[in-house]
Amino acid sequence: MIGDDPGMTADRPADVVRRLYELRAAGDPGAIRQLLHPEVRWREPEVGDHMGELMGADAVVDMIERALAATSGTFSLRVEATIETESHCAARIAWTAEKPGGAVAGHELAVYGIRDGLVSDAAFFPEDLADDTAFWA
Repeated sequence: MIGDDPGMTADRPADVVRRLYELRAAGDPGAIRQLLHPEVRWREPEVGDHMGELMGADAVVDMIERALAATSGTFSLRVEATIETESHCAARIAWTAEKPGGAVAGHELAVYGIRDGLVSDAAFFPEDLADDTAFWA
């Protein structure tokens, strides 16, 4: 059980994920670094030049910064629901973004692996890959 092992954080996986999205919403992508394992493996659909398979906290922060820059800071994500195990959290995420020429809104399933209170891996599964591709292209 989380919390019984002195090497484990008391935060449950869903707590870590919700905190990650709170920090993202605060507008300082670098702030999420505190929740990322230095060697995090992050897999985004390849719908834009800043996405795809990313390795390491620096690559994840860079991707978020690039997404915010491409949307003039309008890229927004919100956790709608979570389900967790001792080591993973799946979250339904609502998101919106705007840029010159259009706006998009959607949902995705985000699956996070949590180790020692940090995100060690993440994978994202959008509900409509065609909309995402059209927006980010």
